[in-house]
Amino acid sequence: MALPGPLLLLAALALRWAHGEIPTVRLIDQEGPILEGSSVSLECLTDEAGADMSQFTFQKYSRWLHSWVSLDNPDRLRCWFFDVNVTRPDGRLLLAIGALQSWHARAYRCVATNGTGTGNASAELSLHVEYLRSVFVTRAHTWCGAVGDSVAVMEGEDVELRCSADASQPPEYEWSRQGDDWVVASSALTLPHVSREQAGTYECRAQHPSLPHLARSRAVRLDVEGPQSSYQLEPGLGLSSPTLLLAVGLPALLLLLLVLGLSVLVLRRRQAAKIPAGEEPGQRTPIYKGSLESVPSVAGDQQPLVL
Repeated sequence: MALPGPLLLLAALALRWAHGEIPTVRLIDQEGPILEGSSVSLECLTDEAGADMSQFTFQKYSRWLHSWVSLDNPDRLRCWFFDVNVTRPDGRLLLAIGALQSWHARAYRCVATNGTGTGNASAELSLHVEYLRSVFVTRAHTWCGAVGDSVAVMEGEDVELRCSADASQPPEYEWSRQGDDWVVASSALTLPHVSREQAGTYECRAQHPSLPHLARSRAVRLDVEGPQSSYQLEPGLGLSSPTLLLAVGLPALLLLLLVLGLSVLVLRRRQAAKIPAGEEPGQRTPIYKGSLESVPSVAGDQQPLVL
């Protein structure tokens, strides 16, 4: 049986009184995606005009603590949420975040400070920060992989360069060569059996999938050397034979000299420890027949028992 209208109104008022005012959170003057480095402002509102917002506070969900952390009080946990400023101008409740970074993302909400449950908490507002940072180039199938401004290879080798970028969404990649009009729409550039004609400057461009203006590039110079110009210990190291001999031979020679010096020092110390104090090397005091102890060698008995 349906309840009369006055009873429904009373039931709604009773439910609201039990749970308190339910706030809402909105972004102020924000249009389009939220970019890294920009600033945003959030406001906590209630349905009642002129409500006392001193009883409400902003909270952010912490993935590490697995709980909501209040952003009003400047306690030790506030250091985990940089550039956050909560103000209450003219009875309003505002949260300003300057110089947005990726750690500012995740969920925010507004909740009554005297509440114990979730009935008086607003719906969560999730901030998603869009960014595209540095571009990195690596070489596949090498022990190190990292590539600087240039990479040296031997003629006839297989070269595979890979491009990556730190971004909020998987970027779109493309490779090109300066002076040419071809483009490879891939994060990997493969040059099988590279020749000297393929030497030059290659550029990887990374672009945000939904924000084309977020794009970065990285250029790498490819040097192709002849088979007799240098000896390569590992592709991309660029060590010639004299440099390789100096880099390996000199430390080995120094180590050998150090070992020989220590061996001679230890041997001399052992020989010195075997000579009794007061005797010269090569001279021993003789023991004579009928004597219980050693006597000077100048005594009358000239036949020593033990030398």
